[in-house]
Amino acid sequence: MFLKGLFLKKELSHRSHELKALGWKQEDLSRYENLWDYSQRWGLINLEREDRQFLKKAQNLLPKIQNKKISVKKTIEEKSYYLWLNFYLDEINTFSNSNLPKNKHGVWTLLIEEEIKLLKELQPVMGLTDTLKAKNLFENRKELINKAFCEFDAKNNDEGFNFDEVLKNSEKDVGKNWKSITEKDPEANTTFPIIDSENVDKLRSAIKENLSTYMKDNYPSLKKDL
Repeated sequence: MFLKGLFLKKELSHRSHELKALGWKQEDLSRYENLWDYSQRWGLINLEREDRQFLKKAQNLLPKIQNKKISVKKTIEEKSYYLWLNFYLDEINTFSNSNLPKNKHGVWTLLIEEEIKLLKELQPVMGLTDTLKAKNLFENRKELINKAFCEFDAKNNDEGFNFDEVLKNSEKDVGKNWKSITEKDPEANTTFPIIDSENVDKLRSAIKENLSTYMKDNYPSLKKDL
């Protein structure tokens, strides 16, 4: 019973420097180091009773080592929100490759690509508070889609893209809590705007400015005064 809890776990090194700070003499430090090395190699049972008591005295003087759990921070690319956006980008690109006319680009592709770029650039935490704010981006997307029609000569593609059905019927490993990206704007399922190649860069710029401003102004983790 005496041995219970006394250096039963292997440690990486002795702690004589801590004992020295407590005022131990060099003679006692050397004895401690030698006994510590022996006990780690051969076990306490092979030490004399007096030596075991000496080690116990040292152990009682030293603060207990706390076992700290290592927390691994997820990258932005591993966050659920990012994966959700990327899921839709992949599905839309697959659809576009087969259903868009030559030299035409889907506005939704540009919307999601620019948001993903901003997530990588700005590095918001995208925890619960950021994600709740991100849900209101449907208003920005709607505004930008209208802008594409009014200012960038967007046209509605002949073949539609159903955002709800794509998520519902996907065989991919989708998040259990993921909702349709058009959940708060069901009318978005009735159009799939496309623009000419010559207007892509200008629309990208408008999208980036709009989304960047919203994210910096609304995502708590990006507010510098917090």
